[in-house]
Amino acid sequence: MVGGILYEHGHRLVAAAVSALVGLEMAMLFFLERRKGVRLLGVAAFVAILSQAVLGGLTVLLLLPPAVSSAHAALAEIVFALTAVVALMCSKTWTELTARPLSLSLEENPNISSKPVEAMRAFRRVILATAAIYVQIVLGAVMRHTGAGLAIPDFPAAFGGLWPSADELQRRGVGLHLAHRVGAVVVLALVLAAVRALARLSAVNPVFAGFAAAWTGLVAIQILLGALSIWSKKAPSLTAAHLAGGALCWVTGVLATVSVGACRNLSNAVSSRTRA
Repeated sequence: MVGGILYEHGHRLVAAAVSALVGLEMAMLFFLERRKGVRLLGVAAFVAILSQAVLGGLTVLLLLPPAVSSAHAALAEIVFALTAVVALMCSKTWTELTARPLSLSLEENPNISSKPVEAMRAFRRVILATAAIYVQIVLGAVMRHTGAGLAIPDFPAAFGGLWPSADELQRRGVGLHLAHRVGAVVVLALVLAAVRALARLSAVNPVFAGFAAAWTGLVAIQILLGALSIWSKKAPSLTAAHLAGGALCWVTGVLATVSVGACRNLSNAVSSRTRA
């Protein structure tokens, strides 16, 4: 249990423990949870983590092929998202989130008629930003497993300039690495737009202001960690922190999407009752 053996076998032990916990979660949901949708999420999480175990085994048996290893990383994010959504929907925050909009009235909030519009706008922006983050994570996984993490060795420059030359783009991994950098800019722009929309919904529930603040901070830290991983020539601790930061950015977007979706549906219901 030293060096690579420690990390490899330690990863397997953690995977076994997490699989057992997700299985226990599914069982508890079947016995204690009345909402069919939440129970189905628990089943989906368990199926996903079993599939994740299969992919993990294949990465070892096939000696780390990039396609399988990248799929293993991508599916891990789905497992994380599913379990996080289950936790959200079983929390007090979810109860307050789904109950509060229905208690609003025209007297309490004169602008209630605009809430469905704001919620719909926020939903579109948040889900777009979240999807972009997932694509960025997959790009990063492919980049990592194909050895392109330092294909462009400097940052924020690229081979000392603003953009790689045509000859530099022909080098192995440079195009993929560049796509990951461009993706970071796209993600930043989309998250900022989503954060602005979330802030406008803070009057409905303060949780949206929390999502906005957390998402902004996480994305800023993630960009810094990406830069540090290059400047440090992919120091293991910084690279691992960059991977963890990406997962947190992704799951924050997923939870914000689910929360705004609930707010949107309830706001539409309130608007319909108000018109009636």
